[in-house]
Amino acid sequence: MTIPKLALTFEEAAEACGYSVRTLKYEVAAGKLMARYANSKGVIRVEDLAQWLDDLPAEPKAGHRPVSKDDEKDVTGRDTVTNDVSTAEVVGKPLYRKPEDVAPELGMKPTELRRYCRESGIHTRLSQNRIMLSESDIEKLLEWVAHRQAKKGEWWTVDEAEKDPFA
Repeated sequence: MTIPKLALTFEEAAEACGYSVRTLKYEVAAGKLMARYANSKGVIRVEDLAQWLDDLPAEPKAGHRPVSKDDEKDVTGRDTVTNDVSTAEVVGKPLYRKPEDVAPELGMKPTELRRYCRESGIHTRLSQNRIMLSESDIEKLLEWVAHRQAKKGEWWTVDEAEKDPFA
């Protein structure tokens, strides 16, 4: 006869819920998950783990693609679930890309692209410091850069009559 466990170690809890030990410890530190300690060994009650899982949001955070039946098509409208050879490359293509991966395609340095992202506000932020770009972000950013380059010549050509008389 096996007795059901009342509490799980962090490793057991991580295996049971599918999250990493690091994530669980972060949630404990944030006060979202309750851990109990006997000396220095931490355990999580099965009920507390189940409650924490129930309290998680039903949709992913902004910037992450939901995994629902409605999202089985990628941004081009092609089916990404079937095993058709013509759509095989669509399934493996990431939805969001790092500026380091996009910059060489655009003929820029990664630092220049990140600066443009910050100045224009055209990007997706997955965490505090992690900038990612979707295909629509890249298109909007290219338009913004082209518009900025076009206006660059206009800023320095101010007629003498339009200058501020008090400057």
